[in-house]
This record gives sequence, C-alpha cells and structure tokens, in this order.
Amino acid sequence: MNSTTNEQNLKIEQAEKQIKEIHHPSFVLKKQDDNLLTTVTLTNELSAELIEFFILHRETGEKYPFKAQFANGAHSFSVNIRSFIKQYAPVDPKEHFEFYFTIRYTIDGHSIFKDEPLSLNRFDHYESYGLTEVQDSGHRLYPYFSRKTQGFCFTINIPVRSVRYIKQSTIDSVQLKKDTLTLTGTIMTKANPINRIDTILVGRKFGHRQTIHSDHQLIQSEDITHLYSYNYQINLDLADCAHEFFLNKTGDEDFDLYFELYLNGLFEPTVIRVSNPSDANTKKNYTYFSHSYGKKTMVLAPNFTGQSNNFILSVTNFQKESFEYMKELLPFIPVLRPFYSNRSIWVIGETPMEARNNGWNFYRYMRQTYPEKEVYYVIDSHSPDYAKAAELGEDHLLIYKSKKYIWTLAMAQLLVTTEEPYAILPTRNPLWLDVLSAKKVLLPKNVLGLHNAKSTFEYNTKRFKADLILVSSKTEKRYAIETFNFPEEKISLTGLPRFDKLLTVETSSATKQQILLFPMNQDSGLHYQSDVITHMALCFLSLLKNPAFLDFVDHYHLDVVVALPPSMLHYLSAFTENNCTVVLQSQEDVQQLIKYSKLFITDADPIAFDFSFLLKPVLFYQPDIKTHSSEEPFDSSCTYLNELPGEITTSEESLIHLLDQIGQNQFQVTRKNQQKVDALLYYHDTQSAQRIYEAISALLH
Repeated sequence: MNSTTNEQNLKIEQAEKQIKEIHHPSFVLKKQDDNLLTTVTLTNELSAELIEFFILHRETGEKYPFKAQFANGAHSFSVNIRSFIKQYAPVDPKEHFEFYFTIRYTIDGHSIFKDEPLSLNRFDHYESYGLTEVQDSGHRLYPYFSRKTQGFCFTINIPVRSVRYIKQSTIDSVQLKKDTLTLTGTIMTKANPINRIDTILVGRKFGHRQTIHSDHQLIQSEDITHLYSYNYQINLDLADCAHEFFLNKTGDEDFDLYFELYLNGLFEPTVIRVSNPSDANTKKNYTYFSHSYGKKTMVLAPNFTGQSNNFILSVTNFQKESFEYMKELLPFIPVLRPFYSNRSIWVIGETPMEARNNGWNFYRYMRQTYPEKEVYYVIDSHSPDYAKAAELGEDHLLIYKSKKYIWTLAMAQLLVTTEEPYAILPTRNPLWLDVLSAKKVLLPKNVLGLHNAKSTFEYNTKRFKADLILVSSKTEKRYAIETFNFPEEKISLTGLPRFDKLLTVETSSATKQQILLFPMNQDSGLHYQSDVITHMALCFLSLLKNPAFLDFVDHYHLDVVVALPPSMLHYLSAFTENNCTVVLQSQEDVQQLIKYSKLFITDADPIAFDFSFLLKPVLFYQPDIKTHSSEEPFDSSCTYLNELPGEITTSEESLIHLLDQIGQNQFQVTRKNQQKVDALLYYHDTQSAQRIYEAISALLH
C-alpha cells in the first residue's frame, strides 16, 4: 500500500515538473475599441486541453470566468473593458486584475488541472496590438505584465509605468570628431519591440527642446525570453547646436538627452534618459567643442550626472577675450601656482546667480570675522544678490568667467562649493578639476537625505573627490559613510552656516498665526516632468479649497502663505485667487518665512528640516504621481530609514486629519518628532560657521 502511494506521489511530482517546463506556442493580445481579445495556442504535449479563461481580482481573490472560443487551432476570449469595470469594480476603485487560464493535462491516463497566469514565461511567442491606457467615466485602466509572474494584468486607477518594459539601456561610446558628437549604445526591451525612437535634447532651466537625429537597428530578438535588443547611434552637430543657441540667446544651460520610445502596442511613448555609459569616468569622454560668434564664445561639453550617469550637454557662454585668456593660461598654471601658495587663497560659491544660502553665509562670516583672510566669493555681475555681496567689498568678489576669476580659481588653495561643485567652475567639463590643486570642501545646501544625491556626493567618483564634507549630526555622518562611501576622517560634524541665524534666541518670539505651504521645486522640460508639476500644483490648490481645511484655518485664526517654487510660476494667478498670500521662493527671505510660520506643509522640500529644528510641526504631503519617468520625483525613503521629522501623508483626507491633531496639540511638535529632530541636529547653537572655519583650517595644515 505504501509502495503504491509512493509511486503515485513520485509520478505526480514528475508530472508537475513536466508541466512546469512546458512552453505553449503563442499568446496574442489585441484591443479593438472597448474589446480586449486574448488568443492562445496550446502545446500538443501532455494532451493539454483548455477548460476556461478567467480574470482574477487580486484584492478579493474573486474569479470571473469566460468561455473559450476555438477556431483555427487557437483558443480565445473577449472582454469588454468598460462593461467589466462597471460590473465588477467597486465605487472609487483601486484594483488589480490578472488574466488566467485553466488547463487539463493528461499524464498516464490521469488528469491534472492547473490554473496558470497568462504569462510570458509560458509562451514561446507573444504579440500585442493597440494596448494602451483606457479612460472610462473618470477611471483609468493600465495594462501591464506582472513583475512576479510575468502574467498579463491591468489595474484600475493605479498607475503603472511603461518603463518596466525597458530592461536595459547603455552608452557604449562617446566620440567628438571636429564638430560632431556621436553616441552609440544598446537598448533592450521586454515583450514589446520598438517601432520608433525619437531622441530629444531638453534644457533644464529654460525648457528648450530639440529633436536630434538618431538611428536604431534591431540586432536580436528571442521568442523564449521575449527580449529585443537594438543598437542606436545619436549624432549631435555641435556647430548647428551652438548656432541655434546663439540665435535663441541661450544662457548657460545643461541639456539632458532623452529617448522617446514608441513600443509596439502602446500608443504613448516611454521616456528614458540616455544613460549608463560603460566608461563614463574616462577622460576621453570629456573633450569639448567651442564656437565663437562676434565677441562671444560658446563651449559645449559632454558630461554625466545622476545615479545612472545620465548624459548631459553642458553649454557655457564666455566673452571671447576671457575664453582665449583661459586657454592661454591653462598650460602655465602648474608653473605659476607655487609662487602664490603662501597667499592661502580661499574661493567660495553656491551658483553664480546666488548669494543667499550656506556658501554665502560662510563667506559673510569670514569677511566679518577674519577680514585679513584672502577669501573670495564667485558671483555673476547680473545676479540679483550682487549689490548685497558688494557691500562686503567688491575687491573680494570674483565675477563669474572674468579673467580675475579664472586666475584666482587656478591659484586657490581652497574651494568651498555646495551640492553642485561644477556650478562655479568656468565650464561643467570635469577636466577643469585637473587644473585645480585646491582642497575641495563640500558644504551641503541642506541637511542630506531627503533627496538621492549619491551621484553628487559619492566619494569614489573619479570626477569630483572632496577632501572634506560638512554634516550636522551623527546620523547624517553615518549616512555620508554608508551612502556616499566617505571615509570617516573626511567628514566634519559642524552644522550649516545658515543655522547660526536660524537658531538665534529671538526666533521663538517671531512666530505669527501663519501656516506655510512650500511646494518643492521640480525640473521641467518634458511632458512627464510637467505632469508632476501640474499634479502637485493641483493637489495644493485643492487643499486650499477644501472646506475642512478652510474650517481648520478659520478655527485657529491662521493666515495661509503659499511660497511658490520657480517650476510653478505659471500657477501664480490660480493660487492668488484663493484666500491666501502668495509669495515666490526665489524672491523671499525663506528663513524669515519659516521663522514667522507655526506650521509647515511640503511635498519634499529639504527646508522642512530647518523648520523642524525650530521645534515646530512639519507635514510631508506626497500624493501619488503618475509619471512616465524612470526616476521618482522624490523619495522620502532616502532619509535614514525614513526618519523624517514629521508625518507623511498621501491623501488630502489624511492631511486634514493630521492638521486637526496638530491643532488639538496646540501646534507643539510631538515627542516622537522631537526625537527625530535631535537625531538630525547635533549642535543646537549659533557656532556652525566657526566650527567650519576650524575644520577647514585643520584640513589646510
């Protein structure tokens, strides 16, 4: 008896193994109008017989069966998408559905029934036609393949990004010959082949958009894996680019390069960056092209940025005389520098157009406390902050891209920069770093962690290796070690210079009956980036109109101030129409704003840390955002295991609930959040700038 049972169990195990290894010939999805037609052909092995199709509701486990039609050797079923949603989706649905089929396999006269997902892993060949997002009565339906089962699914009102079909994209070579920059590489897709590729150049600051000539060619396709591999080549005529930039009076700008991939079966393009160079850090990639027109010279240089080493084309405008001076000076810098080493020249900067953050605060401290030191600040002569900076002595200002600036930078012993070290260099071309012998100090713009800045701060990068990074807590120090790979001896716990003013005694008495909404600034330029900006603007506008929010404001006699970032300027009138005060982040003393306010709401702006350091409540409002991008617009999980000093909410309803709790707590920060604040600010005093001076002095001696 036991022997017979064991034999049966062994046969079942062998049968199960055989079934797992079976591949069926083909799987086709075709959408016509509202109908989705699914067709499969089955293998002849193990007498496979299709019993039925069904759609599985993942959230409830409910099965919705469909009878199989058989014709021309294939099984099929059709479902009307709109009818299905109306019949089976609840009110305000957020659901997942997956397509299955039931097959009976016959092995040695025994029938084995299997419910299996319609998975790419089970079919040799797959095709799709017309699959795309569907809108119906305010609902959105998104077709996709499950990462876990590779089975065909669709969601209702849960966005799914088509970028999941892109398995890999790499840059294999970057070559600059005369005036032509050529990039070659490979793209690999899953399930959906590429019908067309558009390559576009998009300016980060001003949104200039230009279609670039590119070619792609299928080099390999595999039925079993459903992978499609392509070679691509992009040709950038830099002389033509420079000519167009001159005509458009383009200022200094970084241009990102994107692919818009039109995948078979999807109507909307999938957008990815041109990125992942195999040898991004080799110096051969950093040659530059210069083009002169009249008294001006434009420098165009390839560079890489971001976590995936995204390609950018950096454009820098010079007076021709200054550019020629720089070219003539470069070969002699190593010879001249030793004669000026005893002067101990310090150069500090943020971006050429700004003098308002940590770099500026440290420079001001040095000029006021150590006026005998030869310390300079980099600024553009057209900066709105120029007059303020000049009050500390114009002879200590370095006008960006002037001859004095170029010479002083080359002879400097110390370079203090914020999160964008290249912003105050003559060009974004990293080869300039070879010219500098200065010690490099990274003075972060904000407390680290809210945004993924690994590409900027990564210690092991061959393009910018800092000699010292300044942090505000032991927690942040640990983060710099674990995330940015900084050696412990190259980290100094000092605090940030702007905290000296932020934490002055009179701050607590400055608070008014004011609530501050502070949306984070976003890059703009592509449609998905604009979608993110629009979505967040509409979410904040909706909050301002919410009767429960208005009741909260009225009950506690609060004034509402909205500080708009540059990316939301075109929503200025829309915000102004609401019962609130609207200001522009770029034109306000942000520190004064947060001192006056007793409650702070943002999606993910790092100034939230400053607000929390005043022991006042912060709310992070992060509603779901539909985006075609391969990169998240923000990622709060970057911050020390998500230890943000405030509650996070993704819905307007829960945000109102949290506001009510804060009001009931008399706008006091909770004990839990105060503990988080303590973990993010080691020195709660006004001596950060002095500690930075001491740390730098130790570095230089």
